[in-house]
Amino acid sequence: MYATNLRCYYCSTEYPLTNLSACPVCAKPGEESALNETLGVEYDVPALKRQLDRDEMERRPAGLWRYQELLPIANPEFQIATGAGGTRLARLARLPEQFAWMKVEGSNPSGSFKDRPITVAACVALERGARTLACLTSGNIGSALAAVAAKAGVPALVMLLASAGGVAQGVAVSMEKYVQVSAYGATVVTPVGGDLGKLYTLADTIEEEFGWLFMHTMQAYQPDGDKTTAFEICEQLDWKAPAAVFVPTGTGTNLFGMWQGFMLFKELGFIDRVPRMFAVQPVGAASLSVAMDAGLEVPAVLAQAIPNSAPPISHRVSGYHAYKAIRESGGDAVAVSDDEMLTALKDLAAYEGIYCEVASASALAGIRRALTRKLLDEEEARQYGVVGVLTSHGLKNTLALSRQFSAPTQVEASWKALLPYVRGVESKN
Repeated sequence: MYATNLRCYYCSTEYPLTNLSACPVCAKPGEESALNETLGVEYDVPALKRQLDRDEMERRPAGLWRYQELLPIANPEFQIATGAGGTRLARLARLPEQFAWMKVEGSNPSGSFKDRPITVAACVALERGARTLACLTSGNIGSALAAVAAKAGVPALVMLLASAGGVAQGVAVSMEKYVQVSAYGATVVTPVGGDLGKLYTLADTIEEEFGWLFMHTMQAYQPDGDKTTAFEICEQLDWKAPAAVFVPTGTGTNLFGMWQGFMLFKELGFIDRVPRMFAVQPVGAASLSVAMDAGLEVPAVLAQAIPNSAPPISHRVSGYHAYKAIRESGGDAVAVSDDEMLTALKDLAAYEGIYCEVASASALAGIRRALTRKLLDEEEARQYGVVGVLTSHGLKNTLALSRQFSAPTQVEASWKALLPYVRGVESKN
């Protein structure tokens, strides 16, 4: 294994490869802060340069473990093969943004990008002797965790919550995600009362008493799974990086992980440039956009996350690690409205045949917003291409979307009744 240590990307303190959920120097227990998420895994790059052959790696099967040397699992027996990774990169063909590619992460096994980071973190946990896997989640982490636990043959507990922005507001949990997590065989509970801080304290008690591992204590390892998204984008673009990558961003772990991936590939000499990283968040829950516009050193916690159509990316604050990646890459953060996200979702489905979750469609909405605000140069975009990461499949929130469409039209089963509809379809040819 080439992973060497953990490092805090705020204070630069280095730590052993242990189960740290946050940097003890920067994060204060029980306090909501961007500095709760600053840790990343460091690698022995000179040794990787001597060992890793790009052509040999390219011949391996697609998926997470194609990049096994670049992941923090030492024992191959704990490389649990859920089928995560290897998702398609689809170039837009009918929409005006034909310089853009969409990384379709909804085709991962449980239907979201979370299969990558959670599989890696869970494998690290199992390698260290975890007897049971557990998490606090609004849905996608739970689905990914339950899937990898099922494949590994270990029990799983999922505490299913409302979105991060709605925990204290009585917002209901996602029924689609509840059903999916349950189908994988995990035990699902929905805690009532108490804030996230209290729930994390309860989780810590469970870990101490029973020897389980909650995914938030393994969050330093989760970006390593997201690195593989960047690796695949480079390969799929013939070992080149795009001009920019637009990432629907909640905590920001995925954006940070992708940035690490691009940087690592450049250090290894596999690509010659890295992209600008753009975070996309909903209006009213866009701490990174607020921080960038104000020139803050550290994103501040918003007074509230205003409810919107994209709960998975609605947080009062995002991680400092993502903020650092945005600034170091020369990128930016944009806030998009419900209307912009829903329009992007319908456009992707109706013109490109890609059905994604509302939060995912924010990637295309973000590209459009960045062009309007002149944060993205269209000439540069056309020269190098732009990638939007569609983080989750549309079936993840079909119930929420159903109100966007009228009820199905009931038609008598006769030629006379059907003919006007047939002619309507024919007129589109």
